[in-house]
Amino acid sequence: MFQQDQGYDVRELANFILDYGRSRKAFLTNMALNKVLYFLVESCLVTSGRIITQAKIEAWEHGPVFPEIYRNFKVHGDKPIDTYAKRFDVISRQMVIAKPSIAENDARQFSAIIEPLISLSAARLRSLSHLPGSAWDMVWNHDGPVNPGMEITPQIIIDASMKGVNA
Repeated sequence: MFQQDQGYDVRELANFILDYGRSRKAFLTNMALNKVLYFLVESCLVTSGRIITQAKIEAWEHGPVFPEIYRNFKVHGDKPIDTYAKRFDVISRQMVIAKPSIAENDARQFSAIIEPLISLSAARLRSLSHLPGSAWDMVWNHDGPVNPGMEITPQIIIDASMKGVNA
């Protein structure tokens, strides 16, 4: 059902989004970046069955979150991000910027998905991710106690889209 390839490092995708936003004079907060990234992943999964990153998506109080992206940028609080996501390089034994190496076809597709989202406020993006019946809603408001670390799996995203809820 899903195209299981390695996909992209989630930090590369985040830096691609940050670069795209900056080129449009849109400076994203941590919350906004996590939501735009989630909607990118969701769109690729729902429209083509393609998983573009193996990163875990968790349901947190304010919506879908990629923990490694949150951690990379938590120092910014609710201010616009002015740095890039880093990853550990085993060769140099240092933290290095995760330079986006997005294939040209993917860059065009990703840009088209990101474009209508990039200028929305973090609050608006949060609202979109909280729609009743959305993947986040299905995980966060399940029949048991709330668990902020609960995973939003590709199957849950597909299930939500089958109900007509894409967010």
